[in-house]
Amino acid sequence: MNDTPAPDASAADAAPSLRAYLGLYAAGFVEREQMIATVAGWPFQPEEGLDEGHPEPTHQDNTLSVLAAARLLGQVTREDVEEIQRRIDGRPDGPADGTERRP
Repeated sequence: MNDTPAPDASAADAAPSLRAYLGLYAAGFVEREQMIATVAGWPFQPEEGLDEGHPEPTHQDNTLSVLAAARLLGQVTREDVEEIQRRIDGRPDGPADGTERRP
């Protein structure tokens, strides 16, 4: 008899965490090219509830600030971020933050 509980259905519906994904990359579980392609296509959320004391929204895992924090923590390199930004800028829907495309 298997007493393992069924997975929580609400957990399956939860948005994936960019913070967790970048942690997997930093730990060596994800190849660089796969990480760049995945993050460049990530469905970033608008940042909410920012205050100067906490520049990164700690309750959100899918914002551009999470990527910036990963850069500061050494989880991704400057070159990784530049390539991700280049790919984001080239997406059909434009830059993730809604700004105009760069020339």
